[in-house]
Amino acid sequence: MDALNLTLILTFCIIAALSQATHHLAIKSSKLNQTQQQLDEGCSYVATIKTSCSSTFYARGEIDLIFGDAYGNQVYVPELPGHFDDCSTNSYDVIQHGACTHQICHLQLYWTGDSDLILETVSIYNHLDDPVTFYYHTVIPPAGGPYGFDDCHDY
Repeated sequence: MDALNLTLILTFCIIAALSQATHHLAIKSSKLNQTQQQLDEGCSYVATIKTSCSSTFYARGEIDLIFGDAYGNQVYVPELPGHFDDCSTNSYDVIQHGACTHQICHLQLYWTGDSDLILETVSIYNHLDDPVTFYYHTVIPPAGGPYGFDDCHDY
């Protein structure tokens, strides 16, 4: 009888241990799936570029943007195409897969185009934080850059 009780107790302990291990793995798997879902969905932004009324009447080219927060999270947006007329505003939808930026405090801009470009502002919007606007008011020559701001020391 003692051997039977010992066998039952050992069997019960093994079943309980396996049950706990399976439950623990299910929790980890759930967290991984949630994190993967956030990475797949990404973060959405709107980048708005406003040219000066003193800018070239018509400039054609591409702008690369890099913006981020004080925690090292960055978004790289390559080759935003555009016909940048004077006194115009171009908006771009941006989706970042990976870490999201919060409280954007730096922006770098590269312009590759057929003539000088005078920018007024570049604004970045997202659904989590207040929009941030960087005021340029400067001439950016073709293939020039980076032109930007780093205000992260304030955070």
